[in-house]
Amino acid sequence: MKKVYILIILFLLSIASYSQIEMDPGEEKPAFKDRIYYGGGFSATFGTITSVYVSPAVGYMITRGLSGGVGITYQYYQDNRYTPSYDDHSYGYRFFLRQNLYFIPKLPLFAYGEFENLNFEAAQYNPVTQEYYLDRNWYPRTMLGLGIFAPFGRRGGFFFTVLYDVMHTGSSSPYRSPWVYRLGFSF
Repeated sequence: MKKVYILIILFLLSIASYSQIEMDPGEEKPAFKDRIYYGGGFSATFGTITSVYVSPAVGYMITRGLSGGVGITYQYYQDNRYTPSYDDHSYGYRFFLRQNLYFIPKLPLFAYGEFENLNFEAAQYNPVTQEYYLDRNWYPRTMLGLGIFAPFGRRGGFFFTVLYDVMHTGSSSPYRSPWVYRLGFSF
């Protein structure tokens, strides 16, 4: 039973919500306000390691299948496994483009690209003193990938994306892996 609770909590905390609207081919062009959508992501974990992540976004439907937008990101991280405990406030911004792919009928695939620039403290090694120190810098990353969207209603649905960070370097990245997986819903 404990495993079920853990899986449910992990699923709920990893949900990122992105809103979407799509124009029908014969439909009249929507008004400007109807082409704007809002979404973002949120997650939180508490305990020995505490992490709170908030990432709102706003997008604009450029054409029938292409949308783009901007977002900001804030993350608080605290690790109590060390004495003194380590904590950090990371922040940044991102730009994204999403193109719906229509070449396979009834399979709602989309291509996704995102540039993100995060400011956070990273451990750096000084070979002269042979010690590690914390250094705050901006760390850019560009993610490209594909996703699938399962719609419900006119503006909502579930999505799953697989992204690859083409700028990933193990030593100067906020993430251990260049692969990014997102599971979420839109409304």
